[in-house]
Amino acid sequence: MNGSDETSETQTSQRPFGGPLAVASVTLGLITWPIAFNLGAYGEVFYDDIFRVVVASSILFLIVVFSPPYSAPALWVVLAALASPLLWVLVSGYVVGSTSEAMTRPGFVVWLVLVAVVSVPITLRLLVDLFTPDVSRSGSRRLTTAIVLLVAVVAVVGFTAGWQNQRFMTCADFAVAGSSEPEDCVN
Repeated sequence: MNGSDETSETQTSQRPFGGPLAVASVTLGLITWPIAFNLGAYGEVFYDDIFRVVVASSILFLIVVFSPPYSAPALWVVLAALASPLLWVLVSGYVVGSTSEAMTRPGFVVWLVLVAVVSVPITLRLLVDLFTPDVSRSGSRRLTTAIVLLVAVVAVVGFTAGWQNQRFMTCADFAVAGSSEPEDCVN
């Protein structure tokens, strides 16, 4: 075996830690951070955070319909989970009048909690499957665990940064960004 073959083998064996894994991790982090930060800073999940989940899950729903990645029993669960966020927004908008008003109704709150607990993880998992098919096919628990832990750490840090926003930002930072000022921000 010559030197270039060894380099090629080394690069191939290290590939799962870069490239698609990095894209999946960054994408998941960019989705997770603002949701966690806003929940920490304001105690709420904002409409634009909800819409990020709706857009991602709706696009993935169409991808799964036209190119199913799973077999029949799991496919129906995935399709239901991916359709649920958009259905929640549409039903709350048309039946109740707005998503904000829907939050005053227990049935819609339970549905939204199910979206957060079931749909969001399935959406994130499907993003990992799409961005890093080698990880999914190989069944590498180490890589899957690394992605889950990374996203969990981003969520915890984002929530903590939001909750402790007065340590990192001022009220002026929120105002300049066009955001409402959290109750505990500092001048």
